[in-house]
Amino acid sequence: MTTENNGSKVLAIGIDAAESTLVREMIEQGEMPALRSLLSAGKWLEVRSPSTIGSGAVWPTFLTGEEPTSHGIYSEWKWLPETMSLRRYEGHHLTPFWKSLAERGVSIGVLDVPFAPPVGVTKGFEVCEWWAHDSTAAGLRLGPEPIRSLVTEAPAHPLSANRFFTSTPESESNLQELAAACSEGARLRGSLVRRLIGETNPQVSLVVFPELHHAGHQLWHTVAPEHSLYNGLNSNGGSFLREVYRVVDQQIGNLVDSVGSETTVMVFALHGMRPTLGFPVFLGPLLCSQGFSSLATWRSQTWTKRALSLFAACKRHAPTPLKKLYYSVMPVTATYKLARPTMLPAYDWQNTRAFSLPTDQYGWIRVNLIGRESQGIVLPSDYEKLCMELEQMLLSLRSESGEALVQDVTRTAGDAANARVNPLPDLVVHWRDAAFSPALKIKGSQVQPQMVSKKSTGQHTTPGFCIYRGNGDPGRDGVIDAKELHRLVAAGT
Repeated sequence: MTTENNGSKVLAIGIDAAESTLVREMIEQGEMPALRSLLSAGKWLEVRSPSTIGSGAVWPTFLTGEEPTSHGIYSEWKWLPETMSLRRYEGHHLTPFWKSLAERGVSIGVLDVPFAPPVGVTKGFEVCEWWAHDSTAAGLRLGPEPIRSLVTEAPAHPLSANRFFTSTPESESNLQELAAACSEGARLRGSLVRRLIGETNPQVSLVVFPELHHAGHQLWHTVAPEHSLYNGLNSNGGSFLREVYRVVDQQIGNLVDSVGSETTVMVFALHGMRPTLGFPVFLGPLLCSQGFSSLATWRSQTWTKRALSLFAACKRHAPTPLKKLYYSVMPVTATYKLARPTMLPAYDWQNTRAFSLPTDQYGWIRVNLIGRESQGIVLPSDYEKLCMELEQMLLSLRSESGEALVQDVTRTAGDAANARVNPLPDLVVHWRDAAFSPALKIKGSQVQPQMVSKKSTGQHTTPGFCIYRGNGDPGRDGVIDAKELHRLVAAGT
């Protein structure tokens, strides 16, 4: 089904959550020759993204060209103030920038852009969730019809059968297995993309390799073994994560070679990685202990709420092998449906001024604001005072040894008027390394800190980067905002 295309071409490759400092190091050491070649003929840009709000905000910002306060996405789960509950992100309200290009007659090829819904591409190809680290639970969607067999008959991604594959940081065999699966997945992805581009000849191709994201979360300790958080962890697999980076670089080289030297090429990451060891989840209990939140009593809950509370407790305390079995046998859609009603504790909303939203990295706090939350109790006139009270409490947190636990607290709304229409958490808490200690005890508090997702040794950080080879204006002073990156893609057409 090869088509004609007489216009200029663009190839944009996202290497999701690739850490800029590691990429530069590997380029300088000759371990990423494809990126080294691109950089020698192009420019390095720092990408500023809203990753300080949450990793879930970066791709929606890129694909819509809007700020998070406009598109409203910061996580795989979205807070619904009208029902005081959570909903799984589905992306229906987002409009990717390539939709307008397609409507102008530009042929488009898109593969696995995180958080992006299909737009009905008719010239080129559009594949959503062939394999995705960030899944909307909608499953594989692809079009137009002539490319369906190219995708469905291609070898499956090694992680397709187990999207929740988790390694054990101490187990070298586990780490090697994960790295091998991510590397092979990147090879298969590269092969599939080259075939799709070769068959459909799109003017704009936008493809994403999520394998670095998936591997980085569980293998980061292998490239930073000296970090204090990793004391005692196995670091013998130092080449595991680097090998995934090298394989992705090889696939980038193959793709660039296949599209020709006249094609505008950009390789980018919207955020990077840095050390962690699990994620702290003590913010909710802390807000309760400090009087900002209040839990509903057992007697005041309905029987449905009581059953959900019991189910949530069982999930939290289930042995790790049982959790792995649960995720391996349950369909993804079922796990999300079961997770949704158990992710928030049963709050007594009439006595809750502020509460913690579930997160996988930062602390998120939402104010129970009158006129925004359906069961709000905080007057707009008290919004500023409450935010200051929360900030002061958080910045004063110390471990028993005196280490500060909070780096800073960011507000997402400047005042109560903006907060009334703000879909984001009101406060974002950025933790210091001391907050990730498994032996953490909070000075002057009875709250028992807990760490979850101890398989995670990498967390997101800013900035991202872009290597750009083309004739467009790649930003001022070597810096570009994530929401402006799409202009570089469109400029090449």
